[in-house]
Amino acid sequence: MKIAEAKAITGGLSNPSKMPGKAYNLSAFDCDMGSKLAVKAGSVCSGCYARKGRYRFPMVQKALKRRLASLDHPYWIEAMVTLISKQSPKHFRWHDSGDIQSLAHLMAITAICGYTPNTQHWLPTKEYGIIKQYLKHWDFPSNLCVRVSAPLMDHLPKTLSGVLGSMVFSKDKKPDTSICPASKQGNQCGSCRNCWDSSIPVIAYPKH
Repeated sequence: MKIAEAKAITGGLSNPSKMPGKAYNLSAFDCDMGSKLAVKAGSVCSGCYARKGRYRFPMVQKALKRRLASLDHPYWIEAMVTLISKQSPKHFRWHDSGDIQSLAHLMAITAICGYTPNTQHWLPTKEYGIIKQYLKHWDFPSNLCVRVSAPLMDHLPKTLSGVLGSMVFSKDKKPDTSICPASKQGNQCGSCRNCWDSSIPVIAYPKH
Protein backbone atom coordinates (compact mmCIF):
# COMPACT_ATOMS: atom_id res chain seq x y z
CA MET A 1 0.00 0.00 0.00
CA LYS A 2 1.25 3.49 -0.83
CA ILE A 3 1.66 6.08 1.94
CA ALA A 4 -0.89 8.43 0.37
CA GLU A 5 -3.50 5.68 0.37
CA ALA A 6 -2.65 4.70 3.96
CA LYS A 7 -3.04 8.32 5.07
CA ALA A 8 -6.39 8.59 3.31
CA ILE A 9 -7.66 5.51 5.17
CA THR A 10 -6.34 6.31 8.66
CA GLY A 11 -6.11 10.09 8.74
CA GLY A 12 -2.33 9.85 9.09
CA LEU A 13 -0.04 9.73 12.11
CA SER A 14 0.41 12.50 14.66
CA ASN A 15 3.81 13.99 15.43
CA PRO A 16 4.30 14.75 19.17
CA SER A 17 7.29 17.09 19.24
CA LYS A 18 8.75 15.66 22.45
CA MET A 19 8.93 12.04 21.30
CA PRO A 20 11.42 10.01 19.24
CA GLY A 21 8.73 8.75 16.87
CA LYS A 22 5.22 9.35 15.68
CA ALA A 23 1.89 8.50 17.30
CA TYR A 24 -1.79 8.02 16.52
CA ASN A 25 -4.52 10.00 18.23
CA LEU A 26 -8.27 10.00 18.65
CA SER A 27 -10.51 12.56 20.32
CA ALA A 28 -10.35 12.59 24.11
CA PHE A 29 -14.08 13.29 23.98
CA ASP A 30 -14.52 9.73 22.71
CA CYS A 31 -12.68 8.14 25.63
CA ASP A 32 -15.03 5.92 27.63
CA MET A 33 -13.32 5.87 31.03
CA GLY A 34 -11.58 9.17 30.37
CA SER A 35 -14.87 11.00 29.80
CA LYS A 36 -16.15 9.74 33.14
CA LEU A 37 -12.95 10.76 34.91
CA ALA A 38 -12.88 14.18 33.24
CA VAL A 39 -15.72 15.37 35.48
CA LYS A 40 -14.26 13.82 38.64
CA ALA A 41 -12.18 16.11 40.85
CA GLY A 42 -8.78 14.68 41.65
CA SER A 43 -8.66 12.44 38.60
CA VAL A 44 -5.81 12.53 36.10
CA CYS A 45 -8.34 13.39 33.36
CA SER A 46 -9.70 16.45 35.15
CA GLY A 47 -8.37 19.34 33.08
CA CYS A 48 -7.18 16.96 30.33
CA TYR A 49 -4.91 18.74 27.83
CA ALA A 50 -6.61 16.93 24.95
CA ARG A 51 -10.02 18.36 25.83
CA LYS A 52 -9.03 22.03 25.60
CA GLY A 53 -6.98 24.46 23.56
CA ARG A 54 -6.44 23.60 19.91
CA TYR A 55 -8.02 20.16 20.43
CA ARG A 56 -11.41 21.91 20.65
CA PHE A 57 -11.07 23.57 17.25
CA PRO A 58 -13.84 22.23 14.95
CA MET A 59 -11.32 21.35 12.24
CA VAL A 60 -9.21 19.31 14.69
CA GLN A 61 -12.23 17.52 16.15
CA LYS A 62 -13.49 16.73 12.66
CA ALA A 63 -10.14 15.15 11.76
CA LEU A 64 -10.10 13.12 14.99
CA LYS A 65 -13.66 11.92 14.32
CA ARG A 66 -12.57 10.76 10.88
CA ARG A 67 -9.80 8.75 12.50
CA LEU A 68 -12.30 7.16 14.87
CA ALA A 69 -14.53 6.18 11.95
CA SER A 70 -11.52 4.74 10.12
CA LEU A 71 -11.08 2.02 12.75
CA ASP A 72 -13.80 0.05 10.98
CA HIS A 73 -12.15 0.30 7.57
CA PRO A 74 -11.29 -3.18 6.22
CA TYR A 75 -7.75 -2.04 5.40
CA TRP A 76 -7.07 -0.04 8.58
CA ILE A 77 -4.55 -2.57 9.90
CA GLU A 78 -2.68 -2.73 6.60
CA ALA A 79 -2.67 1.06 6.33
CA MET A 80 -1.31 1.51 9.86
CA VAL A 81 1.40 -1.08 9.22
CA THR A 82 2.42 0.87 6.10
CA LEU A 83 2.64 4.19 7.94
CA ILE A 84 4.45 2.88 11.01
CA SER A 85 6.94 0.89 8.92
CA LYS A 86 7.73 3.88 6.72
CA GLN A 87 7.38 6.84 9.10
CA SER A 88 8.08 5.58 12.62
CA PRO A 89 9.99 2.30 12.37
CA LYS A 90 11.79 2.41 15.74
CA HIS A 91 9.37 3.78 18.36
CA PHE A 92 5.63 4.38 18.18
CA ARG A 93 3.06 5.62 20.69
CA TRP A 94 -0.61 4.73 20.59
CA HIS A 95 -2.96 7.57 21.51
CA ASP A 96 -1.20 10.76 22.49
CA SER A 97 -4.86 11.68 22.88
CA GLY A 98 -7.80 9.32 23.11
CA ASP A 99 -7.84 5.68 24.16
CA ILE A 100 -8.80 2.13 23.19
CA GLN A 101 -12.40 1.94 21.98
CA SER A 102 -13.14 -1.78 22.25
CA LEU A 103 -11.65 -5.27 22.46
CA ALA A 104 -11.71 -5.41 18.64
CA HIS A 105 -9.72 -2.17 18.52
CA LEU A 106 -7.12 -3.56 20.92
CA MET A 107 -6.89 -6.78 18.89
CA ALA A 108 -6.26 -4.72 15.76
CA ILE A 109 -3.47 -2.84 17.54
CA THR A 110 -1.80 -6.09 18.63
CA ALA A 111 -2.07 -7.38 15.06
CA ILE A 112 -0.28 -4.25 13.84
CA CYS A 113 2.45 -4.84 16.43
CA GLY A 114 2.83 -8.37 15.07
CA TYR A 115 3.29 -7.02 11.54
CA THR A 116 5.90 -4.45 12.73
CA PRO A 117 8.19 -6.63 14.88
CA ASN A 118 11.13 -4.21 14.73
CA THR A 119 9.10 -1.32 16.13
CA GLN A 120 8.74 -0.76 19.88
CA HIS A 121 5.12 0.17 20.63
CA TRP A 122 3.85 1.94 23.75
CA LEU A 123 0.16 1.92 24.66
CA PRO A 124 -0.97 3.91 27.72
CA THR A 125 -4.62 3.26 28.63
CA LYS A 126 -7.23 3.68 31.35
CA GLU A 127 -9.45 0.96 29.89
CA TYR A 128 -8.77 -1.71 32.53
CA GLY A 129 -11.84 -3.68 31.50
CA ILE A 130 -10.74 -4.08 27.89
CA ILE A 131 -7.22 -5.06 28.97
CA LYS A 132 -8.65 -7.71 31.30
CA GLN A 133 -10.84 -9.08 28.51
CA TYR A 134 -7.84 -9.40 26.22
CA LEU A 135 -5.63 -11.09 28.83
CA LYS A 136 -8.22 -13.81 29.43
CA HIS A 137 -7.32 -15.22 26.02
CA TRP A 138 -4.01 -13.82 24.81
CA ASP A 139 -0.64 -12.37 25.79
CA PHE A 140 0.59 -9.05 24.44
CA PRO A 141 3.23 -9.07 21.69
CA SER A 142 6.76 -8.73 23.05
CA ASN A 143 7.23 -5.40 21.22
CA LEU A 144 4.13 -3.82 22.80
CA CYS A 145 4.51 -2.08 26.16
CA VAL A 146 1.01 -1.65 27.65
CA ARG A 147 0.81 0.68 30.64
CA VAL A 148 -2.45 0.98 32.55
CA SER A 149 -2.80 4.48 33.97
CA ALA A 150 -3.88 5.16 37.54
CA PRO A 151 -7.19 7.07 37.35
CA LEU A 152 -6.51 9.29 40.38
CA MET A 153 -3.70 11.74 41.02
CA ASP A 154 -0.93 10.53 43.36
CA HIS A 155 -2.14 6.92 43.25
CA LEU A 156 -0.28 3.91 41.93
CA PRO A 157 -2.08 1.98 39.17
CA LYS A 158 -3.99 -1.21 39.89
CA THR A 159 -1.94 -4.35 39.47
CA LEU A 160 -2.78 -6.48 36.44
CA SER A 161 -0.73 -9.59 35.79
CA GLY A 162 1.68 -9.07 32.91
CA VAL A 163 0.81 -5.38 32.50
CA LEU A 164 2.90 -2.34 33.37
CA GLY A 165 1.63 0.93 34.81
CA SER A 166 1.88 4.70 34.97
CA MET A 167 0.67 7.48 37.26
CA VAL A 168 0.58 11.27 37.59
CA PHE A 169 1.87 12.95 40.74
CA SER A 170 1.64 16.38 42.34
CA LYS A 171 4.75 18.48 42.87
CA ASP A 172 4.86 17.82 46.62
CA LYS A 173 4.10 14.07 46.38
CA LYS A 174 7.05 12.63 44.50
CA PRO A 175 6.60 8.84 44.32
CA ASP A 176 9.24 6.17 44.86
CA THR A 177 9.26 4.91 41.28
CA SER A 178 10.77 5.77 37.89
CA ILE A 179 10.00 9.41 37.05
CA CYS A 180 9.71 10.85 33.56
CA PRO A 181 12.67 13.24 33.04
CA ALA A 182 11.09 15.32 30.24
CA SER A 183 10.21 18.30 32.45
CA LYS A 184 13.91 18.72 33.28
CA GLN A 185 15.14 18.48 29.70
CA GLY A 186 13.09 20.98 27.75
CA ASN A 187 9.95 18.82 27.73
CA GLN A 188 11.70 16.34 25.46
CA CYS A 189 12.21 12.59 25.72
CA GLY A 190 15.82 13.10 24.67
CA SER A 191 17.64 9.79 25.00
CA CYS A 192 15.04 8.37 27.44
CA ARG A 193 12.96 5.43 26.20
CA ASN A 194 11.58 4.30 29.56
CA CYS A 195 7.94 4.40 28.45
CA TRP A 196 8.73 1.66 25.92
CA ASP A 197 10.87 -0.33 28.39
CA SER A 198 9.07 -3.41 29.72
CA SER A 199 11.62 -3.79 32.53
CA ILE A 200 10.24 -0.65 34.25
CA PRO A 201 7.06 -1.55 36.19
CA VAL A 202 5.65 1.95 36.78
CA ILE A 203 6.51 5.36 35.35
CA ALA A 204 5.39 8.53 37.12
CA TYR A 205 4.71 11.77 35.28
CA PRO A 206 4.67 15.13 37.07
CA LYS A 207 1.40 17.04 36.73
CA HIS A 208 1.62 19.84 34.16
